[in-house]
Amino acid sequence: MKLKTLIIGGSNTVMQPGYLPSLLSTMARRGVELDIVADLAVGGTTSAFGLYQLKTREQELADCDLLLIEYALNDAFVYGDERRPFRHWARFYEGIIRFARERNPKLRIATLVFGSRNGSFLTSVPSIDAGITYISQWYGTICVDVSRLLMQKLGREVVGHPSFYSDQGHYARPVATTMVANLIADELELALAAPLRPAALPPAIDPEHFAGARALDGAWLAKRLGQPVVEYSNRRFSIAAVDLGRDRLRFEVEKGMLLALNYVCEPRIPPLDVRMGEDMHRAAMLKGGVRDGTYKFLVSMLSFEFLYGPTLLDMQQTRALVLSGGTVSAEHKLHVPRDSIRHETFPAEPVLPLAGILFTGNLKACAIERSAAPLTRPADQLAEISPELAASGS
Repeated sequence: MKLKTLIIGGSNTVMQPGYLPSLLSTMARRGVELDIVADLAVGGTTSAFGLYQLKTREQELADCDLLLIEYALNDAFVYGDERRPFRHWARFYEGIIRFARERNPKLRIATLVFGSRNGSFLTSVPSIDAGITYISQWYGTICVDVSRLLMQKLGREVVGHPSFYSDQGHYARPVATTMVANLIADELELALAAPLRPAALPPAIDPEHFAGARALDGAWLAKRLGQPVVEYSNRRFSIAAVDLGRDRLRFEVEKGMLLALNYVCEPRIPPLDVRMGEDMHRAAMLKGGVRDGTYKFLVSMLSFEFLYGPTLLDMQQTRALVLSGGTVSAEHKLHVPRDSIRHETFPAEPVLPLAGILFTGNLKACAIERSAAPLTRPADQLAEISPELAASGS
């Protein structure tokens, strides 16, 4: 059996060596070839980014046989167990399943559930894991709960031991990752052997799911905003972005919200300021690996739950936002995502590469507001970014 496979996920899937190469070789020995047509996994991202990726790769989604999803651990880090963020997360995950099935009714979907070192699965029922199981059963998709399987087969003493992990969010290589790959292969082999019976989509669990969200990629933004495209390339991706520089982006949606921003983290990136009404929020965008010179740039994602507070689940509002690079003097409410770091200094020549936007509702405005201050770096030098970073690693 040969299955054209598309993958969305986080750093556990990106890791080389990790569980994925072992899974591919193990499945091949068992007569199931997972032919990877697109590996869209990016470290430090959640189901929000997975939905964005599928929205911008619809043709590949329509042509593949199997979709692998690996965000449970990252989703748990970001959304946790609180009711409001959990329901917001569920709208993303259900949105992924419904959108994928709408575009490809014959698609098989398998979600992998990993656990962190000292994770809640060791002593309690994790909300995200339980939510994935519930939604997967509702839609008849495959759920491989690796955390539960490890606990059942090895026991809490082994799975909870620090040596089973390389750090807080990754299994130790190569022993633990190979064990994980074998467990996944056991479950996948059995599930994929069952005859494929495409069925109509069931009624939605949450009518406000995000299957209908819109994704605007860097090329679309460049055309809409009248800005040059900046290309970033590495061994896995070629990313088109728009450099906001010192300008501002005005973004307004009716009956919806800005969900997430796909951006490129490079050394000159400033924090992102988001003005919504009278409030100014600041989000740290810099990654430690970029600051330290380990990577020349990283494909990254910022999700916007922190903006909405008690209105997070309200999809009927009109929301107007202004996005810009942060300045030293601006008063703000600071948000530091788990995988980002505080900006100790502000770049003299800020570079703010926006590679995509995910949102719900009706788009009312998406326009550049020019800064009064001139750009330190002339606009005609923007194209020089790509050759400098063409050999970078992510």
